[in-house]
Amino acid sequence: MYFEDENTTESDVYGTELAEMSNSSAVFIKIPYNADREKSPWAEESVVPAAKLLSDNPALAYNIPVGKAAAVLCDWHGNEFFRLGGDVKAPELEGMIKKIADKAEDQNKKLQKNLDAAKASWEKQDRAAALKSILKNFKEDVVGLPAQVETIQLYHEILDAARTEIKAAQESGNKETLSKLAKDLKGTDAAKEAEEALKGLN
Repeated sequence: MYFEDENTTESDVYGTELAEMSNSSAVFIKIPYNADREKSPWAEESVVPAAKLLSDNPALAYNIPVGKAAAVLCDWHGNEFFRLGGDVKAPELEGMIKKIADKAEDQNKKLQKNLDAAKASWEKQDRAAALKSILKNFKEDVVGLPAQVETIQLYHEILDAARTEIKAAQESGNKETLSKLAKDLKGTDAAKEAEEALKGLN
């Protein structure tokens, strides 16, 4: 993806070599200049990583400095692996593109290691340990890779079970269970629910 600055012209990203690459090894997307870096007050907050490629404001999502052109090299999910300034040269670009598949595979292996740890913890009903491993994957801020997709599925499975426990503990007035849930769920999207349920009993 090429993020334009205020002065970008058609000739800045142009040439026979780049045209050949677009026909064989890469998809080129030009993002018009946009100085807006304000987060929407209505944007939903979640620890689960979201696809930056689908953002309403890609310049904000990819943290592009205002007023500076940049080339961001991603896999087809939009995960960034390399970044260049506005002066894009075909040989340098081609070398980086060839490395992306291996980079994505290495990233997935890293995610899989944490996922395996999370699964092992969840099988032992150690929710806190499972979520700790899951949140490590989320902090990698990548999407679409197989291990991350499965991590998100496991996360929702754990949170669905936790929310059922929160409701039951709230209805029975079980402060001890809610206190443990609030501790186990720290850093997740359900943490506030457990904390508020506990406050409601105090």
